[in-house]
Amino acid sequence: VKMEKLDVLVMLSHSGNIDQVLMEFNEYATEIDDEFVRKSVRSIGRCAVKLPDAAERCVKVLVDLIKTKVNYVVQEAIVVIRNIFRKYPNKYEGVIGTLCENLETLDDSEAKASMIWIVGEYAERIDNSPELMEGFVETFAEDGAQVQLQLLTAVVKLFLKRPANASELVKRVLGLATREVDNPDVRDRGFIYWRLLSSNPEQAKQVVLADKPTIEDDTDRIETLLLDDLIYNLATLSSVYHKRPQQFVDRKRIIKPDALPLDDDDEQEAGGGA
Repeated sequence: VKMEKLDVLVMLSHSGNIDQVLMEFNEYATEIDDEFVRKSVRSIGRCAVKLPDAAERCVKVLVDLIKTKVNYVVQEAIVVIRNIFRKYPNKYEGVIGTLCENLETLDDSEAKASMIWIVGEYAERIDNSPELMEGFVETFAEDGAQVQLQLLTAVVKLFLKRPANASELVKRVLGLATREVDNPDVRDRGFIYWRLLSSNPEQAKQVVLADKPTIEDDTDRIETLLLDDLIYNLATLSSVYHKRPQQFVDRKRIIKPDALPLDDDDEQEAGGGA
């Protein structure tokens, strides 16, 4: 029920009530239920994407949550802020300094990949971005594919934006990706970047630094087939949970009346009342 309430609050949020909604989410983000807290933080980000006029207030709440230094709150907030940066490019980079203060606590793959994306995307505006990237590269071999792929792209971005500061670093990362990693996706991306950079750096800029599509609000977006099923089950719990009945109702064996055992009186009636 608590989880559903978060979704409902996001759907009902608008410019007139966003302050009350954010106050509610902020309070939920201080509870002890890990999953509920994470979803509360994500809900703040969804409100920022949904309501451009309220995005700055959402970012302020997220920064305040990061300052609590609660590890899983910080990591979830970094993931959310990455999405806000994608929605509003070059608008809220003033919070990057606060994010960089928490690099040592990043042990979640998605949060680490999100922070790497932020450093790579704003490499020319972060004075010590080469040093930050070098710190991430130190654990390249131990990281999962999600982090390795993001780090590979971020280091290439750094090199394209600040070649004088990252020429050795990009060689090191490409060497690790193509020689030391078993994952074929990481290895193939490393070879692609290597050939792009060695053959046509300008074309590499067009590929790697191209404008990305901004993310869109999907709060009210429901898949067509699911929407048809929800309309069909409009007067049931399906319309509340936004799920098909079979997703939350266990299948039970239906026993037909004539299959029920008869007691003694029923047997006599069935036998003609003897």
